[in-house]
Amino acid sequence: MSVTLWTALLLQVIAIMLLRLRLGKLWLRRPAVLLVLISAFYNGASQVLLTSASVRAWDFYRTGLRQSYADDAALIMSAGMLAFTIIYLIARPRRLAGVPDGGAAEAARALDWRWLALACVPLAVATYQGRGYNSSYVIGAGAPPAASIASTFFVLVVILAAFGFVLRHGHFLPVLITQSLLLATTGERNPIAAADVALILLLCHAGRRPRARDLHVTAALTLAAMLAITGMRAERGRTLFTSDSGLSARVSALASGVTAPPPIASPGLAAQVVARMDGVGFAGGVLQSVALGQPRLSPSGVAESLLIAVPSAAWPSKISHTGAVNPTQMELADFGMQDYGTNSLPTLTGIYMGFLPPALLIGFLGALGAAWGLGERWLALRWTPARLVLMAGGVTAVFNFEAGLPGLLLALRSAVAVAVIVKGVSVVRSRQVQQRRRSRYEVVASDRSDGQ
Repeated sequence: MSVTLWTALLLQVIAIMLLRLRLGKLWLRRPAVLLVLISAFYNGASQVLLTSASVRAWDFYRTGLRQSYADDAALIMSAGMLAFTIIYLIARPRRLAGVPDGGAAEAARALDWRWLALACVPLAVATYQGRGYNSSYVIGAGAPPAASIASTFFVLVVILAAFGFVLRHGHFLPVLITQSLLLATTGERNPIAAADVALILLLCHAGRRPRARDLHVTAALTLAAMLAITGMRAERGRTLFTSDSGLSARVSALASGVTAPPPIASPGLAAQVVARMDGVGFAGGVLQSVALGQPRLSPSGVAESLLIAVPSAAWPSKISHTGAVNPTQMELADFGMQDYGTNSLPTLTGIYMGFLPPALLIGFLGALGAAWGLGERWLALRWTPARLVLMAGGVTAVFNFEAGLPGLLLALRSAVAVAVIVKGVSVVRSRQVQQRRRSRYEVVASDRSDGQ
């Protein structure tokens, strides 16, 4: 490994150590910490594993990319995440509020698993028919309502339904297995890990921390499901998960992804996962094109890309601006990276490499750390079911790391929408309870006055 890559790894270690020292033993319960750890995997651990000749031989995503530019990208992005960490800590995120008396029961009522499970049914059916989550439609570009709604809410609603059930009835492991199976049949790895981690964190915040043995089983099941998806996609591709294939065909394909040996002259599952989760190739390709004379895109594209979070209902002409709100496609085309097959995972830290020079990119990530820290401060002020929904949204957002900031905003947008609904239901129920109490008090007072 080069000195540049060693320096990048050192910066990542410093960021993780600062978080551990500042936040204490409960540090892993914060979405910002998960974001930094995920960044360290994509930009650090995967780069170390790619130095192995047996793994690098199967990395077709970096064809034409010089290693020096990849190392430079890793260093810039690591410096950006260190800036994110430092400014996040300067924002002094508060200690999370404790569970109030009766808080778990209140959350179980507000997040009634029966209604949430019922809401999951049409989203799952649409997904298994190829018209929902992970369909062939491009969300935000004229996609049917079923595809847009499923892509926006499916993962979050599954998490909340599982959380509500465990709060009321227990049975953590059976619920987690069911949740993982539902999400594995979408054909994507990230939703499985996001949902499992989110369920555990929600239970911890509700005072129902799973046992250590259950956590070990969870890690094993999550890894097995992700490897099954990787193996199946290597054998059959993604078509099965974007078409009307049904549930049984998807489950059978996932089982074959684990049990069937890899095709001849193909990498093993571990090599496939490492090569596919290379978070540096995209940014390295941009740096190489810039070094060869291609100018960067206008920085205004950063602000334009954030407009993807605006709902189409509020911005009817959004469809005509698809190019402006998709910075990844703009960079792939403008910097010619489609020609030599550079990995198209932009990641949160690298998606704006083609818009901002290194110093501005590091500053931008630092500003994002300040915003994240202030957001967590507000989230920790009170313990309510609506804020638990936002916590779940924060966890699912950080697992959209490879999609960049627009992907994070879309996940947060869905959580905000559900949190507003949960808050409205809680307010209505609270007023109904107060009205019943007032009515009972008036009846008692009337009886007493009649008796006198």
